[in-house]
Amino acid sequence: MKIGSESIKRIKAVASKEVKEVVRVRLFLLLAFVVPFIMFIVFGYGISLDIEHMPFAYIDYDRSQLSAQLVDKFRNRYFDFTEEILSPQEADRLLTTGKLRAVLVIPPDFSRNIYKNRNADVQFLIDGGYPYRALTMKGYGQAIIGAFNRELLADKLGQSGYPQLITQPIKIETRYFFNESLKSSYALVPSLIAIILLMNPAVLTALAVSREKEFGTIYNIYSTPIRKWEFLTGKILPYLVISAMNFTVLVITVKFLFQIPMKGHFIYLLPGAMVYVLINVSIGLLVSSVTKTMVSAQIVTIIITVIPAFLYSGLLIPVSNLEGEARVMAYLYPTIHFMKIIHGVYLKNLNFVALLPQVFLLLIYFFVLFSLSILVFRKREG
Repeated sequence: MKIGSESIKRIKAVASKEVKEVVRVRLFLLLAFVVPFIMFIVFGYGISLDIEHMPFAYIDYDRSQLSAQLVDKFRNRYFDFTEEILSPQEADRLLTTGKLRAVLVIPPDFSRNIYKNRNADVQFLIDGGYPYRALTMKGYGQAIIGAFNRELLADKLGQSGYPQLITQPIKIETRYFFNESLKSSYALVPSLIAIILLMNPAVLTALAVSREKEFGTIYNIYSTPIRKWEFLTGKILPYLVISAMNFTVLVITVKFLFQIPMKGHFIYLLPGAMVYVLINVSIGLLVSSVTKTMVSAQIVTIIITVIPAFLYSGLLIPVSNLEGEARVMAYLYPTIHFMKIIHGVYLKNLNFVALLPQVFLLLIYFFVLFSLSILVFRKREG
């Protein structure tokens, strides 16, 4: 495949024609610039895995100093107190209507059992409608009561005259790397860049070629000496520029609107992003080469990009948790590799050398997909 002056002229001509089409059709302008930004804002504010400020209430039958201390331990960022309730029936009603997510029930013999060195049971009622949220709240409750148990044990040993005894022979001290505050937005919002850059370029490119077929203007291309690779290259160039502009806007949005810092350097993100966009416009070319109408091209592109983007990219479900065919499917899509680049730059401050394996894998994806697009595209119908 030689690139001479004639090839460059033909590519420029196709690219210039495509730019005029994008500018002329308002729908394409909206799809190119407005839709990606709106999707990013909607997903950015709508997707969160943080379980905090859950509506919480308690029933205290004991009314003792110890029970009040236990209730006070639940006053933190994970639970929002509404009010004390007086009966299990009321707790059931509030949990059913969704006004509460959890209720702590302290029995009347709570403090008496503790003072007599007996087990004191408490009940923690949790709305289990969403299992992930319920399990997380269960963990919060167990951690809070566990800390309260250690405090009670230390007090008892001190009152018995054995303050020198170690109440915790092994004490674990946890330190979180890369996302010290454990805010899910620090990982999720930058990851949405990969999702938007997967869907939008692919859809735009698929529509660009299928539009030529549907309107019949593709026959003008058939009658020219332009080669297939020249036509397809000219077609994708405008969308590469559009995607580069969208990528820049999204990075700025992450920084200033969502207030999420980038620990690494922006330059280290560029090579992976550029190759990733090339992959996705190649997906659009491949789809448009096997479809004849814009509607069919759009439907097929959405099916093969949107659904896997959320299920198999690692955005919501870690790929390490997937098994069998699902895990294979995840690695068949290039998104997981670009996700690693985004996390490496945003969270881990990795340099370009550390990111090279992922960039190399993305290059392989691009060459395979673009070559398939050239092979499948026919310069004549039939």
